[in-house]
Amino acid sequence: MQIASMTLENFRCYEDKEIQFSQVTAIYGHNGAGKSTLAEAVVWCLYGTDILGKSKQDENLMRMGTKSMAVAVTFVNEAGKTLTVSRIRSSKRASAVTVNGSHPKPGQVEGWFGTVSEFLSVFFPGYFSSLEPKEAKVILAKCVPDVPKEDVLARMNADAAELLAHDKFAMGIESADIAMKRVRDDIAELEKSITRYEGEMDAYQAVIERGEPKPFVSEITDEMLNQFEASKRELAKHEVGFDNRDQQLQALLAQHTSLADTYRTLKTSVPKVDTNCPTCGQKLPAARAQEIRQQVALKQKGILRNLEQIVAEGKKVKAEIERLKALPQTHEVDPSHEHFIQQMEKQQRDERQLQIAHEAMIQTYQLAKENVTRTRQSIVDEQSQLEANLRKLKALQDFRFEYVRAQHAKLNNLFEHVRIHLMDWNKETGEIRESFRIEWKGRPYRLLSFSEKIRCDLEIGRVLSHAKGEAMPVYVDNAESVQDLFAERFSGQVIAAYVSDALLTVKHPHVDTQVA
Repeated sequence: MQIASMTLENFRCYEDKEIQFSQVTAIYGHNGAGKSTLAEAVVWCLYGTDILGKSKQDENLMRMGTKSMAVAVTFVNEAGKTLTVSRIRSSKRASAVTVNGSHPKPGQVEGWFGTVSEFLSVFFPGYFSSLEPKEAKVILAKCVPDVPKEDVLARMNADAAELLAHDKFAMGIESADIAMKRVRDDIAELEKSITRYEGEMDAYQAVIERGEPKPFVSEITDEMLNQFEASKRELAKHEVGFDNRDQQLQALLAQHTSLADTYRTLKTSVPKVDTNCPTCGQKLPAARAQEIRQQVALKQKGILRNLEQIVAEGKKVKAEIERLKALPQTHEVDPSHEHFIQQMEKQQRDERQLQIAHEAMIQTYQLAKENVTRTRQSIVDEQSQLEANLRKLKALQDFRFEYVRAQHAKLNNLFEHVRIHLMDWNKETGEIRESFRIEWKGRPYRLLSFSEKIRCDLEIGRVLSHAKGEAMPVYVDNAESVQDLFAERFSGQVIAAYVSDALLTVKHPHVDTQVA
């Protein structure tokens, strides 16, 4: 992919500008003339960000005093096909991008040029070297071929390799980390389980050492139980009698009143002897009078006999009433009975608790005898599994270590002078710590001169560009710092910006530029 031309409208220092580019383009101008702005315009046009990949920078990129800006970049691919990408920002609305006059599908621009970080890592030397380790690793992962599992196992100890030979975990550092986390979780659970079993074993052994509990013997004798039952019956009988007294007294009083009424009624009904004629009032004959006297006497005798019975019954009822009235008004029982009953009930409750505790001790002892052997075997099994997991973890650590070594070897085989270290590892512990160190010709990046840094960045960009499968343009700022810049190898188009005491000038030098 090569930039053929670019138009800018109200973008930073440019009010209205069109520039043509060739395979090799040199841009000259003093500081502030807008050389770096051209690179930033390309990035904003494609991704809507500034030259550092930061989004939402439109207000800072827009020419002062204006309310809109636009950039259009025309690319030509290796097949000669033209691709014009335009981005316009109007007023305060978000910028809109079009490709050959139409709105692109989501992700279509990234499909051609990669993400903004991937594009800048090739297009703008120095960007990749400033990335955080995780971001750099993501970009490099796309150009580093994977390491087959068999190749990694071949680098490991035979026993460790055998442990992982049949594991079906995916490849890559992340997959090895996931596998190790799973094994570490299993180890933690096994350690907890062993600790729990050891606690159970100690408890079982302590119970067995105390010996089997002796049979429970009650201190309550049969004689005490018989006395207890008798006292309860006596108390119940007394309570029933006391509770029924008032009812009995009311019934007796009602009965006495009824007898008195019956007595008065019968007494008034006693007949008298009348020997006069009921019609004329004359004395009746002696024989008739004697007959009447006998009949009346017979009736009087029966009534008097009933009256005597009523009087006798009334005396009995009255005597019972007097007896009940003479009883005490409060419930009084023998205190010794109540005290004995309370003591026996408390003793029975206490013995029930003791018996429950005794039964629990027997069950605990039986459970200890039944489970001690099983628990001992469980500890042996769990410890065996723990040792197997520890060996598995060590094997995974070795695998991860060898994988990193192999991956770094493949990565750095892609370079000629560059060496990239994305991780530091400890062979003994298997610990791998993320880092990001770049070396060029054996020297740390931070110690390189500006010229050497650019050459280092160009080599990294070439590798990334080859990995993508299509050459991308490279924009070299401050190119005057690099002696014989065009003698370097480039994967595609090169745009070099030089500081000079002149207005912005674009040239297309005819040099033998090497294209890798």
